[in-house]
Amino acid sequence: MDNKMEILMHPVRMKICLALMGNKENGLTPLEMVKVIKDVPQATLYRHIQSMVEADVIQVLKEKKVKSVTEKYYVLNEDYATLDKNEWGKVSAKEKLDYISYYQLLLLSKYQLYLQKLEEENRTDDNSTFSVVEFQLDEEHFTQFQNELNKLVTKYYHASSKKKEKSTPTQTIGITIIPDS
Repeated sequence: MDNKMEILMHPVRMKICLALMGNKENGLTPLEMVKVIKDVPQATLYRHIQSMVEADVIQVLKEKKVKSVTEKYYVLNEDYATLDKNEWGKVSAKEKLDYISYYQLLLLSKYQLYLQKLEEENRTDDNSTFSVVEFQLDEEHFTQFQNELNKLVTKYYHASSKKKEKSTPTQTIGITIIPDS
């Protein structure tokens, strides 16, 4: 795998990134990832972890000796795991559609798990929300909106890692911005 987009846009690797985003302070071992990412066979997960390590998308945070085995705890290399505007601009339209499709499928999968959990717990308090909004903004205000939104998401993303306790639920927020459609 020679380009970042190819590495990041695979559905299994997207799930690994998401799992590691939720465990950025302590990292996860491959066995812990198997418990989080239940729909991916262990051998497949190990193969993708290895390719992500080789590409520097994830890295070893720490190693812990357990009996005769050394367990590695992995974390996401957040600097590498994001595409900047320049990198995104070099991606073909087909690759962008593939990436957005995987992204939407990942959100759908997370939502299905959420609904399943509500059902298993016999709960009716569905707190999920969906919105589609169209703004009429000039380029300057649109850029300002994107920057403010990015700062807000980044603020809460970093705050969540500082206060993470086992009882704190993980919230998934997916944002798609489509300019001038």
